[in-house]
Amino acid sequence: MPQKLTLAISQARTLPTLAETLSALSKTVHRAASRGVDFLLFPEAYLGGYPRTCNFGAAVGSRNEFGREQFLNYFNAAVDLGDTPRGAGEEWVDRKLSIAKGKEFRGDGTREYLEGVAAETGIFLAVGLVEKAGGSLYCACVYVCPRLGCIGKRRKVMPVCCSHPISPSPRPDKKLFLFPTLVYK
Repeated sequence: MPQKLTLAISQARTLPTLAETLSALSKTVHRAASRGVDFLLFPEAYLGGYPRTCNFGAAVGSRNEFGREQFLNYFNAAVDLGDTPRGAGEEWVDRKLSIAKGKEFRGDGTREYLEGVAAETGIFLAVGLVEKAGGSLYCACVYVCPRLGCIGKRRKVMPVCCSHPISPSPRPDKKLFLFPTLVYK
């Protein structure tokens, strides 16, 4: 492990599709690698997009058709990391969850893509994303080690939607953190 770590922050925006955003992420990470960066942080909800100004047509106890369509589009743009709604913890990190018959991997391949970019460049990544699991969306951050792949993530307890203005924020001690111990030799 280097004696000095170079940290960088990507001031990037979400592009119209996940494929375009992942391609831009790869270019940014490769550019950072050429500049000697060891750790690169991407913005909150970089993958999947931040629903700025969206209300999903919701009012307490009601949702209109436009809002349902808006939420469906947002849900379809979210990332599937192959985890469970409860968060499978170490089983997810260690890839012990079952893979559906005929599928190459769990989820939509985003996890594997990020692991590949980190391994190619040698950069540790922290990527903000909107994760879908079951029927819910979560604002999350995934941590990708260039040697070990995905080593953990942080998922906000409260699912994404319009409940924020009327629901209390979850207590800090109730957030899902998942970090195995890293030992470099």
